[in-house]
Amino acid sequence: MTGGNGAVELFSMMGIGGVLEIVGGALLILGLFTRPVAFILSGMMAVAYFQIHASLDNVLLPIVNKGELAALYSLVFLNFVFLGAGAFALDNKVCKKS
Repeated sequence: MTGGNGAVELFSMMGIGGVLEIVGGALLILGLFTRPVAFILSGMMAVAYFQIHASLDNVLLPIVNKGELAALYSLVFLNFVFLGAGAFALDNKVCKKS
């Protein structure tokens, strides 16, 4: 799982998740490609919840398996998928809507 000196390998599950969080988070802050990025991040957090937290004690309740943040972030990102970016997003500047 880890490379030399305790670093996580880039193409491991944790490495890809870290890259998605950094790049996707930056794109969400800027408001670029909000809906597809939020969809990818929502799926990533759902995978994190079910693979890590729900498999700990075979309990699906987030409060029991300490997965409440993963479940919350998954639902918040899913909210961005349906609501889209806000008024100040760069998507509005890049894609001029008539």
